[in-house]
Amino acid sequence: MTELPRRAAIRQLLQSIAALAIVPAGARTVLAAESCTDPASESLRTSLNYASVSAEPSKACGGCGFYTSDESKQACGNCVIMSGHVDETGVCDSWAGRGG
Repeated sequence: MTELPRRAAIRQLLQSIAALAIVPAGARTVLAAESCTDPASESLRTSLNYASVSAEPSKACGGCGFYTSDESKQACGNCVIMSGHVDETGVCDSWAGRGG
């Protein structure tokens, strides 16, 4: 028994839509793995005006007292305020120089 052309076209369309829905999710996973941004902290980052690159290099996360480097992620570190990864070159409103 042969498939009707309309059914074959609908099946192919549905398979294409399903494939397109999977691609963005995979791309997000790759981007998250390559960046220091934790999607779970997005609202906190927004409220603290976090930027991944500081306009003033002397006030970058790498020089902040809340920042510790993370050897497992290149150019990333952990921030006590953000409760997760941040860019070493980033900055937020809670930046505080290291006491010393």
